[in-house]
Amino acid sequence: MTKISAIVAAALLAAGAAQAQTATANPFYGEVGYTFIKLKADGASIKPGLIRTIVGYELHPNVALEGMFAFGASDDTVDGVKYKVTRSVGLFVTPKYAFDQFEVFGRLGYADSKIKASEAGVSASDSDGSFAYGLGAKYNFDKSFYGAVDYMRYYKKDDVKADGFTLSVGYRF
Repeated sequence: MTKISAIVAAALLAAGAAQAQTATANPFYGEVGYTFIKLKADGASIKPGLIRTIVGYELHPNVALEGMFAFGASDDTVDGVKYKVTRSVGLFVTPKYAFDQFEVFGRLGYADSKIKASEAGVSASDSDGSFAYGLGAKYNFDKSFYGAVDYMRYYKKDDVKADGFTLSVGYRF
């Protein structure tokens, strides 16, 4: 009986090791998406658009590190002043949980953004960063391609905040 138990235990360990190798076979991934962002300050609200890219590395099946770069795809004009996000960069820890074709995740990290305002040939820009966080979900079309949706708070200090909703597609390398 002990030989059978030892064989079963060895088979289960081998299966677990094979599954762990499969899960980390493609630890790198990248995605690109469009972000509908809303910036609020002093009662005013602007809604420029961003193209956001993310490059990630899975440290574990349930945790990844992500780097983000985004740039302005569209601007918004309020009271004759044109606003545009010229760049946004961030670094995040991404806890996640996968089941079947779906994955839910959170993002915790830091983001720094630069915004440009211009009116009648005069422009000014400012940059600042803060703690950033969000929640999202992915749907795996196959082993390599996926679609994702997420909501992020990119910035919040004093009476200024920036939130965004992103639709993206991704690829596991």
